This record gives sequence, C-alpha cells and structure tokens, in this order.
Amino acid sequence: MHISKFDSINGVPDETQIEAWAEGYFHNLLNMFNAFFTQVSVAEAVERMSKIPFDQLIREALEGENEVIIEKAVAVVNEKVEMELEFMRAYLD
Repeated sequence: MHISKFDSINGVPDETQIEAWAEGYFHNLLNMFNAFFTQVSVAEAVERMSKIPFDQLIREALEGENEVIIEKAVAVVNEKVEMELEFMRAYLD
C-alpha cells in the first residue's frame, strides 16, 4: 500500500502541496545542473537543459502517486523549465 506525500481534501489532492513539491523539486535539480552549466556556454546550457526529460524524472520521483498528482507536478515543472529557458535565452539576444 502506497502512502501519498500529499494530503487529499474530499478525495481531491491538495494542489498547493503539489505545487510546492514541484517547485522545490525543480529548484533542487536546477541547483545540481547549474554546477555543470557553468562550465559551458549559455547556448550549450540552453540546448542541454531543453533535452532533460523532466517529466520522466518527476514520474520516477512520484512513482505510486495518483496520476492527477503526477500530471499537476509535471505541468508545474514544465512551466518552470520554460521560464528558466526563456530567461537563459535572453542572454543570447
């Protein structure tokens, strides 16, 4: 039996908890990746970051969770990834 990391209210997963987890997860990954990205050009960092399978990483981290939770976490992280890539691309212009 799997015990969820997230509370449910009337059977509905707490979106605030999911969003907080996803943001924290993304920032932890980003901190780790930044150590590598400082060794390459911004253009190469953008290219490499765009190839990271964030959705797969999230699915592995949340294995056993409800698909609704996983999809919400994937959406939040993908939004953060796009924002970060947009920020990085601004340095290329």
